[in-house]
Amino acid sequence: MTSTSATTTATTRTTTAPTTTTRPQPIAFRQGETATAGCAGTKCDLSFTLTKITDCTGEYAGSPPPEGSVRKLLWVEVETGSRFSTTDLPSGAFTQFTAINARGFTSGRINPSSYWTCAPEGSRMGAGDENWLPGKKYGGAIEVYLPLDAVKVVNAQGFWEWQVD
Repeated sequence: MTSTSATTTATTRTTTAPTTTTRPQPIAFRQGETATAGCAGTKCDLSFTLTKITDCTGEYAGSPPPEGSVRKLLWVEVETGSRFSTTDLPSGAFTQFTAINARGFTSGRINPSSYWTCAPEGSRMGAGDENWLPGKKYGGAIEVYLPLDAVKVVNAQGFWEWQVD
């Protein structure tokens, strides 16, 4: 009887990731604290406050939220400065969100479909196409599908995050 043994050699390939500029971590805020952008001295192009997170208040004609999430309202106040420009600071960068869970995993965009009927009429924000003007104040509710394990919400550009209390 003849015995043969086969030997396999595993090949390990090492690749180097392209060098990129590291993006800073989002600046953390608590609900009610104000984030700013485009500041020169005491004047800012934009001030943005997530004031509170509440349950849905209106009727909803659409499907239920995706499994593992709940429909919530992020209430915000926005103040634009005299030099504010939607070209530099589009509303979608601030009214669209992702969520982060306790393990640090980030969800995809958590804003729901275009039904937007969860918030009271006249208080709805967040389709990302608001035409904010310089020197104005705006406020309202942004409807989101908040994952049940979310501990933070982060604006679409990833610059600011707020605790979910």
